[in-house]
Amino acid sequence: MTTVTGIAPGASGMAEPTSDNDGAHDRTRSGNLRVDAIFSDHMVLQRGKPIAVFGEAPAGEVVAAFLTDARGQEIAQSENHANGDGTFMLTLPALPAGGPLALRVRCGADELVFHDVMVGEVWLAGGQSNIEFELHNSEFGKEAVADAHDPLLRFYNTPKSARVNLATESASGWQTAEAPQVAHMSAIGYYFGKQLRDALANGIAVGVVDCYIGGTSISAWMSEHLLEQTGLGRKYLQAYRDAIAGKTDEEMLAAQTAWQQVFDKWNADVAAVKEEHPDYSQPQIDAMLGPCPWPPPVTPFAERRPYALYEAMIRRVAPYTLAGILWYQGEEDELNAAGYGELLRGLIAEWRTTWHDDALPFLVVQLPQWIAAANAEHDPLRWPVLRDEQFTVARETPHTNIVCAMDCGEFDNIHPVDKRTLGMRLGDTALHDVYGLQIPCASPELVDLQVSEGGGEMVATFNHAQGLHWHGTTPDSMRAIADIAESTERKAGESGFEIAASADSEFVPAHARIEPSDDLGSDMRVVHLFSPEVPKPTHARYAWRSWGPAPLFNDDGLPAFPFAK
Repeated sequence: MTTVTGIAPGASGMAEPTSDNDGAHDRTRSGNLRVDAIFSDHMVLQRGKPIAVFGEAPAGEVVAAFLTDARGQEIAQSENHANGDGTFMLTLPALPAGGPLALRVRCGADELVFHDVMVGEVWLAGGQSNIEFELHNSEFGKEAVADAHDPLLRFYNTPKSARVNLATESASGWQTAEAPQVAHMSAIGYYFGKQLRDALANGIAVGVVDCYIGGTSISAWMSEHLLEQTGLGRKYLQAYRDAIAGKTDEEMLAAQTAWQQVFDKWNADVAAVKEEHPDYSQPQIDAMLGPCPWPPPVTPFAERRPYALYEAMIRRVAPYTLAGILWYQGEEDELNAAGYGELLRGLIAEWRTTWHDDALPFLVVQLPQWIAAANAEHDPLRWPVLRDEQFTVARETPHTNIVCAMDCGEFDNIHPVDKRTLGMRLGDTALHDVYGLQIPCASPELVDLQVSEGGGEMVATFNHAQGLHWHGTTPDSMRAIADIAESTERKAGESGFEIAASADSEFVPAHARIEPSDDLGSDMRVVHLFSPEVPKPTHARYAWRSWGPAPLFNDDGLPAFPFAK
């Protein structure tokens, strides 16, 4: 059964195709000068790094940029000639946090001025529906929107578009994370940004660039050239080319339009049900209305096609200077789980090249627990493989980390509503890795697996494991009970551990026993695994299910990473 991921229910839709100016004022343009749309009033510029300013101007003409303070005093400036292709790139010097400032960009008599500009921390939130999931739709979302009143937390919603659309870009702009507009900010991005705002020095602005579309494969966020370099990338490209072969643009546009009407009605119906029954879960709503009408038809103007969003979204905001990138994606690629890591590794490298920053921090969300009810009895075990691919890439790629989410999913709902936990977890990881704060952010992680001296048990050693304990079983039970002291042992079927006699034999559920540690200064802890069904085990795995027991936590409340060895 193929996963139906779709766009996050109730999320803001794709940009409508319109003419380039549509008769409206284009805030990005003055005469022959144009800056990219991410430059607007209320923007946040990255502190401590050279600041990129870019756009279009007549070839060979001098373009200059100036930052001025509230008194009109110039604090930074840069100028350069426009390139032969009509693009320009300026680099303002690195600045400390501060503001508000004004940014002026000038070419001859043409000038653009942007006000209320802050210098602070800027992160990009990218991926598909679970990072697209908007604040107002998340758990406690209405309360969060009502309580949002931080003018120094800001966001830019990159227009969701499969093709470059200057009109929708002109209509976009930076906004403060205050009601009502904050409702349409990524929920994860909001809680991430709030975590940074609360922990960093008072007065440092934080900006989040929302750049995502639900239901999109990783292949949509990579260049055609990069996809051609990998076997799986070529597979995605060939599938796309086969899907459009022999069809006219008129036929494909008609199919796209017909689907869009059905999809828009479904989304409107979902919103109406949520308004009338705010306590209904998404599976309950799906039972009433039918599942999300997904996927849309494959066309040259659809966002799901390979390399579309790299061209129409990523390259439209890059190389806007960033502190780092949040990446939450993979659900759409479960059928190709075993090859996902190669593409993720390539995407990280390509985005760093696109941003001209080989050390740009990349924080990955490992897929949480989830399974469709229809697959509950026969788990295809694709999500465990994809999680492992994500984990391996994060551990092998410099300046990259991964956040465990094994306690965050929902059974039969691929869009879990708790986004606060992951947003805060990402925030803690950034504060630790990028800003050097001593904040707990590391989940227990397998560092050694051995056969016991007697040969009847497997001995798993975890780091980041102070206070290692059991809590709940699956995400629903974890949320339903308080954290209480439990036995150090868990029986088979509830521990999340499985063992096998060989690499080719069947894994069976294992009893597990956490060994007490006399060395309170060490963060290592040991778990013994055993089963009468496997008297001589040689292999073990933990939480190797799309949905299943994953009850191992450290005393920071962080879940253990799954593994298979």
